[in-house]
Amino acid sequence: MQLRRATVTAALLGVVFLGGCSTFESTSQRADTGQVVAAPTVTRGNIRFLAGYTSGLEETQRTGKPMMLFFTASWCTYCHQMEAEAFTLPQAVELATRFTCVLIDADEEAAVCQMFDVRGFPTIQFVSPGGAPLNRIVGKQPGQQLVMEMHAALQSVARRGGHSMESVRR
Repeated sequence: MQLRRATVTAALLGVVFLGGCSTFESTSQRADTGQVVAAPTVTRGNIRFLAGYTSGLEETQRTGKPMMLFFTASWCTYCHQMEAEAFTLPQAVELATRFTCVLIDADEEAAVCQMFDVRGFPTIQFVSPGGAPLNRIVGKQPGQQLVMEMHAALQSVARRGGHSMESVRR
């Protein structure tokens, strides 16, 4: 378990430091043309997510916010139920603004699911701005559980240093 966590952390840090920059709203620069292109976003419930792990890493590098990775699939009934219930809770929606929210489609990003050892859906993995895995939610959970886990992730980031609770609140 410790070895797997160390491997995931090392992989995340490597990708974070090798990644470019983008903004949540729109920017990512194509290396071949230098053209600025929009980073795709999707809304689930009332929470806006960046589509794809690479986009999320780039945004986290730019903002210093922790990530909330939502592992889902189009065929996952419990994922859709959690989106409709937990992702519409006003407290969860407000807290989501303190994270880089990233939607990981299991069918499109199987390697990312493997890297995080995701074995069931939905799974929400919280990750520090430095790439360290934090707490995790597995399976459909009520909105209040999501809110508690979001608070726990923010507190963990603040305790790990480099980020005060005030900077995590932005």
